Amino acid sequence: MVMAGTEARASKVMRTLAVVLVVLLAAIPVLMAGCKSEIEVKALEQSMAVVDAEGNVIELASPAEKIIVIAPSALEIIDGLGAMDRVVEVDSYSVGAGDPLAEGFEGAGDSYGLNIERIAGLNPDILIAVTGGSEDDYQKIKELGIKIYRVININGIEGIYEEITNISKLIGLEDRGEKLVKELKEEVEEIHDKVKDLSSEDKPKVFYEVWNDPLMSAGTDTFINDLIEKSGGINIVAEDSLTGWPEYSVETLIKRNPDIIIAPVSLAADPSVIINDTRFSSITAVIEGRVYLIPDNPVSRPSQNSIKALQMLSKAIHPEIFGKFEIIE
Repeated sequence: MVMAGTEARASKVMRTLAVVLVVLLAAIPVLMAGCKSEIEVKALEQSMAVVDAEGNVIELASPAEKIIVIAPSALEIIDGLGAMDRVVEVDSYSVGAGDPLAEGFEGAGDSYGLNIERIAGLNPDILIAVTGGSEDDYQKIKELGIKIYRVININGIEGIYEEITNISKLIGLEDRGEKLVKELKEEVEEIHDKVKDLSSEDKPKVFYEVWNDPLMSAGTDTFINDLIEKSGGINIVAEDSLTGWPEYSVETLIKRNPDIIIAPVSLAADPSVIINDTRFSSITAVIEGRVYLIPDNPVSRPSQNSIKALQMLSKAIHPEIFGKFEIIE
């Protein structure tokens, strides 16, 4: 009887151990999957991997030492990171325009077409390009085994922080990138903090004139709109819920009657060009002489240098807070 009881207990223990073993074996793939996921995440963080405007994960085995930059905004960021010595070629437009950062370069094409032979001969670690352009050319570059990073579509200053972070990671200068982002954030906040709590009545109505014939402006989802808002202004085009770069009728402009008109210097060499436009003669901004021109690059090339655009817009929109308007080169 004692023997039989002992065998029964032993059998029960064995069955219990068997069940535990089955559960553990079943759990191993799940546990391994979890570990793999964590390992993959850590590996991604430690590698030179970023996501570009096309949603592609661009990964480098080591920091890029030879870079071709077809995006002028990215070239400014690389300059801000102190890494111009890694740039082996730039876009042809900047070369032709005499951009200081393009001095000494020949040009490897632009958004209208790439110089495949020139790029192949230089054999860069990565090509930093604009969004858009010739997809056939980009495909040829990929077939050469050259990685391509397409700059992100920046609709606000926050996008600049992401772009600086991405580019600094690709070239292995993340510490410099973090410092550059921190400095830019502090400068932006210093301006925005002074106007963010203003009432709508205390925020002037602003019209940014992108083009004059047909009349065009910047909508709610644009970088320029974000600059206007962070400067304490109201973009009348965004108030109309327009997006992108829409045509804007003179009749609507007169009805909206902006307090301030701002335009890039590429549109007009002097404010008088806009002030003397008879179409605008009844508009408050023209009557009161609140028409301002700003250099193109700070508003058209989102980078750390865009703080200059924010500083100029804030002075144009709120001189009582930031002082008299001035051009900041």
